[in-house]
Amino acid sequence: MIVADLQYRSYDAVASAVANAQRLITAGAEGIKAERGRDILPQVRAIIESNIPFVGHLGMLPQHVPEEGGYHVKGETPEQHEAILADAEALANAGAFAVVLELVVASVARTLSQRLRIPTIGIGAGGGCDGQVLVTQDLLGMLPGHHLKHVTPSSVLPNR
Repeated sequence: MIVADLQYRSYDAVASAVANAQRLITAGAEGIKAERGRDILPQVRAIIESNIPFVGHLGMLPQHVPEEGGYHVKGETPEQHEAILADAEALANAGAFAVVLELVVASVARTLSQRLRIPTIGIGAGGGCDGQVLVTQDLLGMLPGHHLKHVTPSSVLPNR
């Protein structure tokens, strides 16, 4: 399945979210993914009501790194833990068919995977998710000045 990301700020309003999601579907996507949770529920509901499959994205939000001051693991504080749980449950209840958990504390990701009735897809969120993604740019070290603990050449490349 091809799932396309709605670009940063392209889903700030319900009308633009639906229009941009439809553009991606017309271009060949079979589903749409967007970052954030409860604060975009009107957009998520409108996309799903337009018969477009939706995937949520929580935790570290790549499109929001400048706003958040860099790459940070999420779910380390009780407040972050509860916010991620509430966002994931809200997305699932709105009709998302899966949720990506990026750089979420492994125990939080495991709890979510056990609670949700939809699959969780981890990116650096531990082995407790229903599935895993390894981002090519992460594998190749294309984030200047950032070392990701969940990716090391020896963990993914065979010994030579």
